[in-house]
Formats: sequence, C-alpha cells, structure tokens
Amino acid sequence: MERRDFLAGLAGIAAATAKPAIARVRAQSPAADRRPAALARISMMTLNFTSLLKTPWQPPSPDRTLDLFDLPEMYADVYGVHNIELQHYHMASTDPAYFQELRGRIDRAKSRVTQLVVEFGALNISAPDHNFLTRLQAVDLTRVWIDRCAVLGSPRIMVNQGQPTQENRNYAVETLKAMVDYGATKGVKVTMETRGSGGGRGNAPAGQAAPASGAPPASPPAEPAWILLNDIARAAGGYINIDMGGVGAANQEELHTALRALLPANSGSMHTRQSTAWDLATALRFIEASGYNGIYSIEARGHEGTRPVYETIVATI
Repeated sequence: MERRDFLAGLAGIAAATAKPAIARVRAQSPAADRRPAALARISMMTLNFTSLLKTPWQPPSPDRTLDLFDLPEMYADVYGVHNIELQHYHMASTDPAYFQELRGRIDRAKSRVTQLVVEFGALNISAPDHNFLTRLQAVDLTRVWIDRCAVLGSPRIMVNQGQPTQENRNYAVETLKAMVDYGATKGVKVTMETRGSGGGRGNAPAGQAAPASGAPPASPPAEPAWILLNDIARAAGGYINIDMGGVGAANQEELHTALRALLPANSGSMHTRQSTAWDLATALRFIEASGYNGIYSIEARGHEGTRPVYETIVATI
C-alpha cells in the first residue's frame, strides 16, 4: 500500500470516529475559531505510535506500516496537529543528513518539533557517586543530542533523571547544570519529567497489615518524588516537563497541589493524559486559570488512546 493511501485510510478511520465528538465540541464552543487556537497548543509524542513504527530495534510486523518521516503528515492530516515530540530511539540513523531530511519532512508538513526526549538508561544525572564517569558520559551524550535539537528546531530536550534522592541530590544538580549550561548556548531548554508516586496517604501497602495497637508507629509517608525533582531543576537552572500521570496524584486535590508548585518551573510543554484518579478537563481548567499558555503534549497509546485526550483538550482550553 502506498503511504498516501495509508494516510488517507487513517484519515477516514479517524473522521468516522471523531466527527461526532468534534461536532459536540463545536456545539459547546461559544465561537468556532476556538478550535484552531486549541489545536495550535496540542503536540503529539511519537511514543504514542511506537507499535505502528518501523524502527531498527523492533521486529518487522504487518502492523508496522509507518516510517518516522510519515508521522508529521499523519498528525496534520488526521488530527490537524502540527506539533510533534520526538523520541530519540525512534530515529534510524545518527548521520547528520538523516536529521536534515527529517527536519525537511517536518517543515513540509508545516509542523515543528516541540521537544526531543532522550533515554540513555544508566547514563543519567543521578548515577551513583562512584560511577561519576557515567554522569560525565551522560553529559557528553546529551550535548550531542542538544546539537541535534538545534538541527531539528527543537526548543527543548527532556533527559531521564534516573532515581534522584537526598543522598545524590548535589551531584545530580551539578550534572544537570552542565547540561543546562550547554543547552543555553544552543537555545535549548533542558527538562526533566515528573515521575514517581505521590505521598501523604499513610496506608499500609497492599498485602501488609497495619501495625498492631501499641506497636511503634509506621514511618511517615514518603514525600512525593516531584518535590525533590523540582528542587533539583530549580537549583540547576533547568525546567520541569510536567507529566500529569507521572506526578502520582491519588486525587484531584493532590494533582492541583503539585501543579501549583511545578508550573513556575515548567518548560512550556507538559505531558497530558487521562487517569482514573482525577478528571482531565478539571485539571486543564485549573492549569489555564493559573495562566499557563504552553503546549499540551498528548501521551497515550495508539489512536484509541490519543483521541479521548485530544477531544478533551479541544473541548476545554
């Protein structure tokens, strides 16, 4: 099947399922011109369509019908979205010509890269102190990809922070600052994603009995991971890529508490998804009322996961 035919088929499928929802959105909107303004603030991760992508590290499959170069056009044709967030491991080459060609395909779709996400495994800012060379390698590799951000026109790079703790905080700050300082020379913000569970609930873990009466009190609940991450980012001059699900909030109040603290250090883009613990539309209204005017980058799985988040954003902001 030709790529054009495939994209046309995708557009037809999306239209068949999305038109009623979009019609409802337009009916609820006080002005039809709100929809283009909302679309301009939506980005989509290439991560969402990993299962459809032909990549060197995935075995061939009849389901893998898309090349990375096809995604900008598919996002524009199917969703009207012209912002794209790239995963570094979706790229099939490290040749400079590859990045130039990818930039050309993005430009041809009248689109732009909003962020490049890099995942280097153990090479991260909080690698153990005795592995300081690992952190130096993380800095060197991040610099290489910051240079590639400049070619792709990406204003942000999101690094994996590993497992920050109070014990490794100081050298995590030092390592991140080296990345931030280099990024500043290229006009690229260095961001970290909120990851980890929320605290403050104090219940015994599943399968573990609460202490008997008279037993020593349990340890106080762990502080939410985002608090330390926010501290490290601020100390290094870096930025937070808020991930609504990664905050680990157990309810709407916890989510809003985290958002209130994290928004001042936000990079201008955040990962947006749904949760059974809180309502996405309510969170979006809270964020907008806080003065946020940046990008909502959808993180979901496939069209079936992407569409509900997409429709909620269009209907709400």
